Amino acid sequence: MSSAENSTHMESSATPCQVDDLISAMREIKRHPEGYRGVHLHFSLLDRGHKQPYHRRTIATAFNKLIQSKSGQLFWTSGFDVVFICQDSSLAQLDIAILAARRAVEDSPIIKKYIEEGRDDELCEWYDLAKDMERFMHMVGGLKNAVMSPDTPEQTQESDQDGKKEPPNAPSLKSMINNLNQTLSHSEESKPPRLKTANVTKPSYDPLTKKNASQPMGPMQLDQLERNLTNMDIDRMIADQTAFVVVGDENAKPVFIEHYVSVNEIKESLLPTYDLRADKWLFKRLTRTFDTKIMQSLPAKNILRDQVISININVETVLTPEFDKFMALFKQKNNQPLILEMGMFDVISNIQNYYEARKKLSRLGCRITLDAIDIQALPVLDRELLSVDFLKISWQPDYKKLIGSAAQDKIIAAIAEHGNMRIILCHCDTESALEFGKSFGIHMYQGFLIDKKFKSSF
Repeated sequence: MSSAENSTHMESSATPCQVDDLISAMREIKRHPEGYRGVHLHFSLLDRGHKQPYHRRTIATAFNKLIQSKSGQLFWTSGFDVVFICQDSSLAQLDIAILAARRAVEDSPIIKKYIEEGRDDELCEWYDLAKDMERFMHMVGGLKNAVMSPDTPEQTQESDQDGKKEPPNAPSLKSMINNLNQTLSHSEESKPPRLKTANVTKPSYDPLTKKNASQPMGPMQLDQLERNLTNMDIDRMIADQTAFVVVGDENAKPVFIEHYVSVNEIKESLLPTYDLRADKWLFKRLTRTFDTKIMQSLPAKNILRDQVISININVETVLTPEFDKFMALFKQKNNQPLILEMGMFDVISNIQNYYEARKKLSRLGCRITLDAIDIQALPVLDRELLSVDFLKISWQPDYKKLIGSAAQDKIIAAIAEHGNMRIILCHCDTESALEFGKSFGIHMYQGFLIDKKFKSSF
């Protein structure tokens, strides 16, 4: 179906039923599904007051950019569900569209109820059609059966909302939601079970303390969080931590001080029941807000001119005019090369942007640390190809299993090849982390334990 044909459906006064059009479109996509993504928004759960034509137009408008640039196609069911498919769209682009669509009905009691219960992610199902085609077509078949059946929950709900008498044994809204949850649970068997939220003690970033996980942050929580952060003074949530060189039994020497936004402070203050890192794409977008706060805060701090400083930053932020202004202000107060820490996921998600940013940072005399690396990736990682100065490994207790294993020699050789002074082991909150690092030839460390052992001596 073309974009123009979709627009005709979008602007009509009554909710169309385009399930047959969806099935027809899928015949072609099934032959070459690579690059296609699909989403299913369960807006049929909305009350009738939030299924008006202007709601439908606003929801459809949210996807217009992807319809025009990513071969997007949007389909409605008669009950107000939305299915959207597109090609070569990033998860972030889809997130933005879905968030905009939900804003159109964010005051719905149903939406509010799902948010309050931490279940708003259940209102949307995601599909990578190259991998999930069978599951997607099963969902489409369910929509087709609902259209053909005269006693579907969608129709019963609509009838009740119109003020007509509910037929005998008709399901209540509560039972329909429960049935939907059961259906969704079958389609999400591959997802990890949700566990009760745990109260985390500091150091709150210690993986050992995260035995339970919060509910995953969804697009609506992200929107709420970004709105709060925009006008919030978060200086008290900007922390610093020193990286030290520790060689043998010699005294540790400070190398640089990292300034960063404390994600856990933000979480505990604003979204205590949600896991902000659950979705990498949403967290990546959230950290762009953190970038802005850091760039506003750091030049105003009392920093020593000869002190080496590092900050976490996104690749996209480096390419903005705001970063240029920040660097000009920073260089007025500090004459050392600034170290930019970039996440591995951020770098590889758009490698072309990264190389553009790397070229710019080289002209500015900055250094780059590739962050959030698994130590077992070191033997296959080409540091020089990525043109990074440091590699930061996040300590995991499971790494102790590598001692004496077949992989140990390969990792030790890789560390030596990269350069012992190029590897940083962070999140070192236990003695075992420090002992592990020394046994593998690592000389640079960062973490709660490191601060406790060495920072007081400087």
